[in-house]
Amino acid sequence: MRKLLILCILAILPIACSRENAILRKASANLSADPEGTLYLLDSLDRNSLSERGKATYDYLTAYSFYRTYYFLDDASEAALQRACFYFEKNGPAVDRMRAWELMGTVQTATNRYDSGLVSFLKAEQVARSIEKARVRTWGLLFLVVAVLSTLLLYLWARKAQTEKQLLLEREENDRVMSIAEDLQARLSLLQGTKKGNGSADIGLDMLDRLCEQYYIYEGTSSLQPKILKEVRSLVEGLRADEKVQKNLEQSLNDSRDNVMKRLRAACPKWKEEDYLLYMFTVAGFSSTTISTLLEKDKPYVYNRVYRLKERLRALDSPDRDFLLFQLEK
Repeated sequence: MRKLLILCILAILPIACSRENAILRKASANLSADPEGTLYLLDSLDRNSLSERGKATYDYLTAYSFYRTYYFLDDASEAALQRACFYFEKNGPAVDRMRAWELMGTVQTATNRYDSGLVSFLKAEQVARSIEKARVRTWGLLFLVVAVLSTLLLYLWARKAQTEKQLLLEREENDRVMSIAEDLQARLSLLQGTKKGNGSADIGLDMLDRLCEQYYIYEGTSSLQPKILKEVRSLVEGLRADEKVQKNLEQSLNDSRDNVMKRLRAACPKWKEEDYLLYMFTVAGFSSTTISTLLEKDKPYVYNRVYRLKERLRALDSPDRDFLLFQLEK
């Protein structure tokens, strides 16, 4: 029976505390608008059943509503307000501490206790300043957090944009290289070079074999395109700088185009090697993109150089002039 009674008390206690807190919140909300009604509302509470904070809040609310109703405090109410001031001074919150000392200063000044009232007002002002400083620090911290987050977001956005741009450039470069690969394979395979006395080779079919080998090995894997791209770049570097590869291409053209490169070198012995390469790549049928890549020049430069080669051939005093021009303009 005793255990049952204790359990009932424990079950009722949270409900009672919740009701008392609700009354205190309602009294605080109605304090300024209806101080007299707040007094009657507070009278419905048993102060002794409240927590220490609840008692301090009750004392302040009672003193404030009593003063706003009658414009003075009796000794009991002022003593209650004094207890509230001391409690909030020690335990806070700062806002309640400021309000309690402000009310105390008002009451003391109204009863001609100016020294005591000044001390109470100074305490209230000191708390108000600390509240303002805390508010400024809070806003400063909030601004700093916002600034840091904004900077971070801008950085992430810029990083994302840079990454997307880099990926776009890589895709464009890969597409360009693959386009060059198709151009090289198509054009070089047309040159049906045969192994003759000087050891010429069919570099078009050789390139096709190399690409097919990479395709066979890496088909269906994520490494397929990178491997083919690497192979194409290797072929480009060969045509760009490897004299053996260049000589093979030149021999293939000689074999398929009636010794066109031999006749060019004989008719124009003072040309630069770059001019011979440009003529050879153009006669081989490479696209302007491929030629600009092989020569590491811009397309406008390639167009201009080809035009100048034509002009130089037109001014040539050689029986092969028309043949050489015809091969370049095919």
